[in-house]
Amino acid sequence: MGDLACVNGELMAPEQATVPIYDRGFLFGDSVYEVCRIYRGRCWLEADHLLRLKRSLKELDFPPYDLDQLVARIYRTIRASFVKEGLVYVQVTRGVARRTHAFPNPPVPPTEVIIVMPFDDGPSAALRKTGVPVVSRPDLRWKRCDIKTTNLLGNVLANNSAHREGAYEAVLVDHEGHVTEATHTSLLWCREGRIEATPEGHEILIGMTRHLTERLAAKIGIPFVESRVTLAELQAADEAILVGTSTEIMPIATIDGKPIGSGKPGPITAKLQAAYKEELESWLDEAASFETKKASAKLS
Repeated sequence: MGDLACVNGELMAPEQATVPIYDRGFLFGDSVYEVCRIYRGRCWLEADHLLRLKRSLKELDFPPYDLDQLVARIYRTIRASFVKEGLVYVQVTRGVARRTHAFPNPPVPPTEVIIVMPFDDGPSAALRKTGVPVVSRPDLRWKRCDIKTTNLLGNVLANNSAHREGAYEAVLVDHEGHVTEATHTSLLWCREGRIEATPEGHEILIGMTRHLTERLAAKIGIPFVESRVTLAELQAADEAILVGTSTEIMPIATIDGKPIGSGKPGPITAKLQAAYKEELESWLDEAASFETKKASAKLS
């Protein structure tokens, strides 16, 4: 099939989907979202994404939200779309109310949007073999980047500027000169045989693929530490890597035109890519085995 939306539980084509003009997600960006990768019809790192969504809702003081019902609607939409390899986008807004900055009191029902779309990994897979060029841009975002809200204009402006220069991504540099993360991916770098990343806190998003990478690093015996680096220090690293839901493990070839290491994917990147692939295939095999057992139980 193709792209399919589910708005407040109702399935429809995305071009037919609408939200009221007084929806607070539309007026204020008063909403949170998640994007999850679909492999063979199942959501990868599903529990991690749900925990982050729950945290985002809590940090923005949303009323309690039934995540079990949300998961049911997500899989209903995936099945109806017939998408096996794709992405699922989930957005929850504070709902529809007359325009005023204060939250509606009493609270109004939230607006929930689910969009399932096919995703072709071919172009990204090719780039993972060569590495990508990125550029640096000032980090002009708000001070709670750890909450996954739809307030993304700072990210959008930096990313668009990068694309205009022919770059794949933009890495962001704060007012103190330290690199934070990239516009839609987490940033890692390698020095002296270890993987490093910006400390978790309000200035970066808590990346699900970053967390997975940290677990994989421990599994294959590579130290993973948090640190702060300047742009010059990042450019002098042995390797630099972007990680994310659709990006997976993407090596950086150059930053602002300067090669990182040899300018090609390095040995730590290659080990992480292999470990990621193995972890994914193991999860897919377990999921397939579970479905087979469930089908057999129904027949018996």
